[in-house]
Amino acid sequence: MIWLTLIRLILPGLLLITALSPAVAQRGRQPFEEPGERQPGIYFPQAPPPGEWGKSIGLIFTTTPPELTEEVRVSVPAIDFNLQRGLSKQVFVTGRLQTQFVQSNLAVGLRWATPLSHRTFLSVGDDMSGWFGALQIKDVFNSQAYGFQNFPNASLGHRLTNNLQITVKGEAILDVYYRSKVGSLAVSDKSLQVNGLAVAFVLEQPLYEKRHVSLGFRAAYSNFNWQFWSLYDTFDRYVLYPQAIFAFIL
Repeated sequence: MIWLTLIRLILPGLLLITALSPAVAQRGRQPFEEPGERQPGIYFPQAPPPGEWGKSIGLIFTTTPPELTEEVRVSVPAIDFNLQRGLSKQVFVTGRLQTQFVQSNLAVGLRWATPLSHRTFLSVGDDMSGWFGALQIKDVFNSQAYGFQNFPNASLGHRLTNNLQITVKGEAILDVYYRSKVGSLAVSDKSLQVNGLAVAFVLEQPLYEKRHVSLGFRAAYSNFNWQFWSLYDTFDRYVLYPQAIFAFIL
């Protein structure tokens, strides 16, 4: 069932890439820019010019794993806003907000990026995120939770053509703090522990005119996912959380 879920998430993206590939290939015949040139991108590991911003807005779809919801499959969309600002030619800061209104996640991070060759770039960094959720159903159910997580990460990007670039990003997921409350009963955990790993594959390319998009897939293999805090799982094991990524680069 996991593989069927992955196929459902990846297939629309592959179809979109196939539809756009003739235009991309035509533009890709142009000579490459100098190594320092930057194409529109959010996931690609290259720093924005010092003092300049990078922005994107889109959606992330996370499918509920069968271990949590059994036969029910729900793809939960979250608004995804990314922000970057260059500090130097190789260092930049990042910000990211994911929200489903009843629950949100805000992350800030620092990256160091460098070219490995004319087309290949590498970055390493660390993100700190805080999440919060609240769910109230009249006077019957009242719960809320929040926590902090840390994401040491590394990205490797390759520019296939002038307009098409692919990025592979790996992350470690560390739990820093967790607290939940249902009615008057509260539970907290202040221990630093490894929660899991995540890997993402993202293509960034033009969609129409000068508008670029990020299109990708992320798989997190972890013991906890903030989007599903309200399910209060009763088991202690790692679960695969697949995500589809789509965003317009502003």
